[in-house]
Amino acid sequence: MLLAGLPPETLTWLAAAWLFAVGSAVGSFLNVVVYRLPAGMSIVSPGSHCPMCKHPIRWHDNLPIAGWLLLRARCRHCGARISGRYPAVETATAGLFLLLAVAELFTGGANLPSRPVPVAGGTIAPDLSLAQSAGLYAYHLLLLCTLLAAALIQYDGHRAPTPLFAPAALVGLLAPIAWGHLHPVPAWGAGENWPSGLIDGGAGLAAGLVLGSLLSAATDARRSSACLRSGIVFAAACVGLFLGWQAAVVLLLTTALLHLPLRLAASRLPNPLARIPATAWLTLLTLAWLLAWSRLARMIDVGWAEP
Repeated sequence: MLLAGLPPETLTWLAAAWLFAVGSAVGSFLNVVVYRLPAGMSIVSPGSHCPMCKHPIRWHDNLPIAGWLLLRARCRHCGARISGRYPAVETATAGLFLLLAVAELFTGGANLPSRPVPVAGGTIAPDLSLAQSAGLYAYHLLLLCTLLAAALIQYDGHRAPTPLFAPAALVGLLAPIAWGHLHPVPAWGAGENWPSGLIDGGAGLAAGLVLGSLLSAATDARRSSACLRSGIVFAAACVGLFLGWQAAVVLLLTTALLHLPLRLAASRLPNPLARIPATAWLTLLTLAWLLAWSRLARMIDVGWAEP
């Protein structure tokens, strides 16, 4: 009721600020996941604490981004330095929430192709409702946050644990069966019934697993062990599940074109970019794909762009 009389522009700015704050909090949680999950620690207990003196961090010192700035990058109790990567991840995740909201949520999914729905005499591509746009926004954020966490874990030289991908895999498998609009581009045909959701997910999963396995096999074993390379397989499977086989093919082939030359060059000449895991490239490319999906669909022109 308090916000009912505000102009739409003000409501949009308030929503953007709220999403930025939520994104920074999610980024703070991703920092915990990236640090604890590879070490086999619980991501719930104990609460946030200094890794040096083990003293619990007070709630006002644990505010995303602001807490690090107010503490001047030092633990309040022992003075140990706090890495700048913590606020960097929080800021990047907040920016991710805001960027995708501007492109996808605030425009009613204008960046997305519209899933064709069969009608008498052909098909139509209906506009998305606000609820559908919000569902797609949350759906895509889950994928991007999962990929970001996996990329950070692999950048640190650890294996991306299988449980990291479990929530995204479960949602990617089940949600489109109930809500077909979560797959704007069908694997085949048209419609939003539950068999279509199964077909879309199955085709995307298969494409992601096959191409992810090929990319994993092509990765230089001298630079990363088999367990590290397997992370790209799970990440690719999630991309296929969420975005479909068409996106999986384009994104994974482009990832290979970016990643493999850098790894090959690093065997002859040290290159800091070679340390960047394939999952990081896939994360950036997936974000770019989402932001320009409708335009890319028209450029590729394979019959699944909106009219």
